[in-house]
Amino acid sequence: MDVVRFADAPFYTLPDHEDVVARRLQGGEASTADFALVGHSVFPAGAGVPMGAGPIGKVYVVTEGALTIEQADGTRHVLHPGDSIFIAAHEPRAVLNETREVAAMIVITPPPSR
Repeated sequence: MDVVRFADAPFYTLPDHEDVVARRLQGGEASTADFALVGHSVFPAGAGVPMGAGPIGKVYVVTEGALTIEQADGTRHVLHPGDSIFIAAHEPRAVLNETREVAAMIVITPPPSR
């Protein structure tokens, strides 16, 4: 078993996530979990990630505040604590905190290919 205390979870950065504070909770550099990477991302008020698509699918679970997920066709989904969304590989999306409050989410992805 690998216990990762939130205070000890390593920070990481991703391109176009300049205002987002992300920590690795499991997998990767945080633990020996080999079936998933689990991260925690905090979006300050007004922060966001521009429209883009990644090569792997992911699940977002909002834990605090409200986050808007915008699809390439303009469809928008406002997620609140406990809400989740699956983003398929290569599916464009933007993530926006359009509120004046901090928002946060758990991000779950498969590990990088070996």
